[in-house]
Amino acid sequence: MKSQSEQAVNSSFFQNLDVCCQLIADMIGEKQIAEWTNGDYINLSRLLARKTKIRLSESTLKRIFGKFKTSERYFPQKATRDALAQFVGYSDWEAFENRDGNKPELDLPKIASRDDMPDLQKKNRAMWLMSSVFLALAFILTLIIMKPTGKQDKLFAGVTLSCLNPTGITPHSAIFKLKSKESLQDSLRNFSIEFGDGRPMKPFLSSMLSHYYQMPGRYYPKLMHKNKAIDTGYVYLQTKGWSVTGTNQFDTVRVYPIATPNITNKQQAIAVSAVDAFKAGVDTLRTFFISFSNIKPTHINGDNYELSFQLHTSENRTGVRCSQIDVNIYGELDQHRFNIFKPECTVWTRYQFSENKKHGEQNDLRAFGHDFTQGGSLTLRVVNKRVSLLINNHEVYATNYNKSIGRVMGINIMFSGIGQFENLLLKDLYTGEKF
Repeated sequence: MKSQSEQAVNSSFFQNLDVCCQLIADMIGEKQIAEWTNGDYINLSRLLARKTKIRLSESTLKRIFGKFKTSERYFPQKATRDALAQFVGYSDWEAFENRDGNKPELDLPKIASRDDMPDLQKKNRAMWLMSSVFLALAFILTLIIMKPTGKQDKLFAGVTLSCLNPTGITPHSAIFKLKSKESLQDSLRNFSIEFGDGRPMKPFLSSMLSHYYQMPGRYYPKLMHKNKAIDTGYVYLQTKGWSVTGTNQFDTVRVYPIATPNITNKQQAIAVSAVDAFKAGVDTLRTFFISFSNIKPTHINGDNYELSFQLHTSENRTGVRCSQIDVNIYGELDQHRFNIFKPECTVWTRYQFSENKKHGEQNDLRAFGHDFTQGGSLTLRVVNKRVSLLINNHEVYATNYNKSIGRVMGINIMFSGIGQFENLLLKDLYTGEKF
């Protein structure tokens, strides 16, 4: 039998899950969840995959939203919870659970009605009031139980994440070790790693855990204890000059190295053709992405640099409508990344400048909407942690951050479909060092 604390935690989790489900339902239409048909779940699966790059089957969604009846309420895994939270504008499920003043109110009748709407309409108001009071008390009890204390933090002060082979090339099997200065104060299964490459977290079954990285870059894996980050490591996978890789949307298993174009001068356009991608194994009749990576250590200050280049994004083609480009500057400690979509698609935009993160669904990021299919120029200028984004030499957005990312350790440019860039210049604004 479950303890009272476990029951309270589960009650709080499912209350949060119901809130998230209701938010999703409100976002995608006016139907009540109880009225959803199979087509609604298929549509939600498509929308989730497009926005979060995580594909959830309609059967999984039916279990989450209560369409399928089971003896016990379905408890989705971490990657699934993160995808649901990201869909409603949070970075992950932990951020959704820890939301503060902006909590959406739970529409209890609508959420509960997906189980048995006709019967619930016959219930009287007193029953609803009793249910609401019970849920509120359970939620308060959960907050008391789960509230972190200084004592708990001290228990894991000496617990660290170490990668035994953090550097290399791709593909790379990184071996992580959980270290503790004293005997571990909790079960190993309560510790896990968020690998930083979009793949699901894995729990420790012993003190060592391996992970397969497929793409070049610098990664910042986090050691998690019950979904709370307690340490961060790094994995650094370099390239020799520019490396090109193709991927298909929803395929989280395979990547396709593409022959690097012969670059004879720095002004030459860097691109590959659809034929090149197809020969490498990419299914060009589905949505696909081409990534250009140049990963190497520099002495360029990641808080004082300028990146500029000219580019063309993909024309409309199968699987490409928004002509996306993603830009990622890797630092020693963190990263700068942002993407540009056509103006009509800015709901999908997002950026991260060290700890400063925003998503287009919850913020006005129209400045990140531009059509580059006919060409243009991009400039990212960072001066003393103040960020300026310039499109065609006009500043369109500015923000700042607090935590340094250290030296620049590489760059990645990714296009949806076929794109190209040229005249790339990345330089330190103080020393003049060029990438």
